Amino acid sequence: MMRISEKHIKALRRAESVDQVQSALASAIQLELATIPVYLTGLFSLKQNANREAGALVQSVVVEEMLHMTLVCNTLIAIGGRPEITAAGKGLYYPGPLPLNINDGLQVSLKALTPEQTESVFMAIEKPDYDGVLPGEDVSTPPASVPGEYASIGDFYQAIAEALARLVDSGAPVFAEPKLEEQVDVSRWFPPISRLARSEHYDGKVSDLASAEAALGVIVVQGEGAQEGEGFTPIDSTDGAYAHYFKFGEIFHNKRLVENPSAPSGWSYTGEPVPLEESMVFDLLPNAALSDYENGSAAFYAGQQFYGSYMRLLETLDTVFHGEPNKLNDALGLMYEMKLVAQQVTRNPAGAGHPNRIAAPPFMLTRVQPRIGQEAN
Repeated sequence: MMRISEKHIKALRRAESVDQVQSALASAIQLELATIPVYLTGLFSLKQNANREAGALVQSVVVEEMLHMTLVCNTLIAIGGRPEITAAGKGLYYPGPLPLNINDGLQVSLKALTPEQTESVFMAIEKPDYDGVLPGEDVSTPPASVPGEYASIGDFYQAIAEALARLVDSGAPVFAEPKLEEQVDVSRWFPPISRLARSEHYDGKVSDLASAEAALGVIVVQGEGAQEGEGFTPIDSTDGAYAHYFKFGEIFHNKRLVENPSAPSGWSYTGEPVPLEESMVFDLLPNAALSDYENGSAAFYAGQQFYGSYMRLLETLDTVFHGEPNKLNDALGLMYEMKLVAQQVTRNPAGAGHPNRIAAPPFMLTRVQPRIGQEAN
């Protein structure tokens, strides 16, 4: 479970203006964006036409993280805010904690898709806030003790929803100008999520408190799963698939998750195989930055092209959320371009300074985080 500092929750509980909720949503956008390079690096480490089942699971999570970021952006637009995707992306550095995360030892790295990376990073990010036994566990595994107070991602989104409700109850014109024409209709670009919304056409647009609560609820359920009575279900109630933690669990355990009445959780990873053949995974340079590659080398030129595609993606997403939602088609095209360029990057060794490593697509210009006042990436 990714721990969020309790101070962010307390700030939302004290929120007396829409500006404070806008700030929290801007942080949530960066948080959702921050997971995408992590998962894409794992996806890009798979050699072509290999480990298809594992790749499809990671790909499905990437798509849903894009959806989550879009839903947060719609919510921010609805309450008068302005998403800034490029600035959020340029503020990300790896390895390190995710945005909002307290220093609890969860250092998020950009690495190849291995069992260790799947368990220690992918599953750690997405682990549900649940005290009982989860699939794959014989007994419940409480989170490690960490000094200070903390909350989960689900708690953070719940606190945002509660802050919005409190402001609405106070008579504040929170949703006076939701700018629906500037929001993205998610039904056009993403898999349907009508089950949770109880609608045949859930568009993800936010115009009032109820639609904001629905959008934030989708994010939590798709990531963590949900409480069900006194138990817990790994099923994402938006579409009937498994929540992210359990998709990654299938990769780690090399088996599909199935119902199993004899297992402590009622579920076990004992279904059909989900192979992850490590010989068909590139040994990528971890946490690659463009500056890692020798200027003039094939790895540098391919990496430069990839980084340029990534920057264009972020800039296009700014255009999308600044009033041109139909440009999302261009953004998705750039994501496909990134996949093709990533294949070019991984054809090259990382260089003499990184023996036996394969060049990784760089999501950073440099590994060194600039000081305040310096331009980032």
